[in-house]
Amino acid sequence: MKITIIGASGFVGRATVNEALKNGHQVSAVSRHGEFQAHQNLTVIHHDINDWQTLVPQITGTDLIISTFNAGWKNPNLYHDFLVGAHAINQLASKLDQRIIIVGGAGSLYDRKTGHQLYQDGNEEFQAMVRGAYELYQDVKHDLSFKWTFVSPAVDLNDSAPTYDYNVGGDYVLYDHQGHSQISVYDLADLLINVAPNAQLLHQRITLAAK
Repeated sequence: MKITIIGASGFVGRATVNEALKNGHQVSAVSRHGEFQAHQNLTVIHHDINDWQTLVPQITGTDLIISTFNAGWKNPNLYHDFLVGAHAINQLASKLDQRIIIVGGAGSLYDRKTGHQLYQDGNEEFQAMVRGAYELYQDVKHDLSFKWTFVSPAVDLNDSAPTYDYNVGGDYVLYDHQGHSQISVYDLADLLINVAPNAQLLHQRITLAAK
């Protein structure tokens, strides 16, 4: 399969690129300035995603788009820049009429204890970090005009060793046997490549967490 990964040089992006290559896919890695180890199945595209129209001819023929886009946690314009970039990526997917997997964060997940989304009960610092992704999900969840699946990882996304054995759910936060909501970025990458593209998950939001 030909997979385009946007935000490919970030924390989630690099893990996803490596997982896709490991599984034998042809990968187009899109980032502004990221450098990658050469691989026969890897094409690196340095591009500003806000100029999505000129990216179209470079990835025509892709079978799947995975957006791990993040405007930068320390970016003072994080909220604005994230939403502008995310909507540009969705326009790209719509133009190509191809499936897109959007990685959005845990803020829009519901807590079974309160019935509220995590964003609603979060402190000011948490809300500032996740507001863009929270609003992005509110924007897309009723939009059937393009082929999306939204992925909200566990609350704690870390770089621990993968287990390739995790729980998958929908709109509610998942917890492991010790009561923690956590997942390895490498397990997230496995889900993005091997689970999320399932046709049954079209226009669905899914989450995952360690068992």
